[in-house]
Amino acid sequence: MIRKVKFNNFYSFKEEQEISFLTNKKKSYSYFQSNAKKSELITKVAGFIGGNASGKTNIMRLFSYFNYFVCVETRGTDLDAAFKTFFNNNEKSNFYIEFEIAGSVYFYEFSVKNNIIVKEKLSEKKIIKNSKIEEIFSRSNDKIESLHKVYFKDLPMNYLKNIRADVSLAAFLKAHYDIDIINKIYDYFSKVYSNINESGHLNNPFYNSKSIEAYSKDKDLKFQMEKFIKRFDIGLEGIKISKEKSWDDYDFSIFGIHNTKKGFNEIPFQYESRGTRSLIYVLAYIFSALKNDGIVIIDEIETGLHPEAVKKIVNFFIDENEKGEAQLIFSSHSLEFMKKFDMQQIFLTEKNDTGSSITYRLDKVEGVRPDENFLAKYMSGAYGSFPNIKV
Repeated sequence: MIRKVKFNNFYSFKEEQEISFLTNKKKSYSYFQSNAKKSELITKVAGFIGGNASGKTNIMRLFSYFNYFVCVETRGTDLDAAFKTFFNNNEKSNFYIEFEIAGSVYFYEFSVKNNIIVKEKLSEKKIIKNSKIEEIFSRSNDKIESLHKVYFKDLPMNYLKNIRADVSLAAFLKAHYDIDIINKIYDYFSKVYSNINESGHLNNPFYNSKSIEAYSKDKDLKFQMEKFIKRFDIGLEGIKISKEKSWDDYDFSIFGIHNTKKGFNEIPFQYESRGTRSLIYVLAYIFSALKNDGIVIIDEIETGLHPEAVKKIVNFFIDENEKGEAQLIFSSHSLEFMKKFDMQQIFLTEKNDTGSSITYRLDKVEGVRPDENFLAKYMSGAYGSFPNIKV
């Protein structure tokens, strides 16, 4: 599970920001008991709020970028612009993510400038008594500086001279070798399910097709989704997916299945309501994360959905994840979730006087109390991060 991240010079964020999912002294099952320290809890849900153009979407891009950095070994013209710096400046961007898997806490940090990886380092602290942080690997540009003697004892060093300066060492090693520690890290980041990338989000055809492909490959996933949507009173019994070969790949034909007085009828999926389609797309991410203890990143989770639907989806994730280790991180303008979340699970974004975004956790607001009506206080402007619309 993600414990905390730090970053700077990323889209609308110029100065270093820290997002921590750690807290203590909570009894809610919407938190995971850290194995690293008994006093630490890691939230399973985090909601980001703020005005338009405050930086919420860029926070969602950040978590998706970690997946891209670790898991994509092939670079091409479409992928070189995996992120943008603050107003396209020529400065270095720094990233840090701390995450916990089973018996270890990992610390992954890297810096990127002009699509070149200036530095990259992965460290591990095993969750055993008197353990110390050990460096797994480090590199600068295209030069490997260190490799853990135990984890990489059988690695042919001469081949590492071929690593490109624009490819993460983690992705390179995964593509060419079978190394347990690299497989473990890769597997963790490969289970990031997101509707946001460099240029598109929920209505991006690529991500929508990924959801349909997931249903096509995993019948249990599709069954869970169909069972869930029947409780939403949208008149849909399920979806029918047909996979047909096109001239260069495969295309999916999708139909909504409706139960009418004359029996079950099918209509092409594009004629379903926007909300119905959005619900089915987002549920692919939700159920995949729950099944695989993954991380689901949803920008504007309410897109096309009634506020009550958003509420039910978030509550469902929390309830189904009681004994799991999945995390749900989302941005939203539908704020009803603030009534259920506590102040360590709500994050605010806003722009400062220089046009740079900042983000902060609600419990960092001076004077905030855990028993407040967070939604009412936020709508009154008491916490900041509230749009100043002069119309």
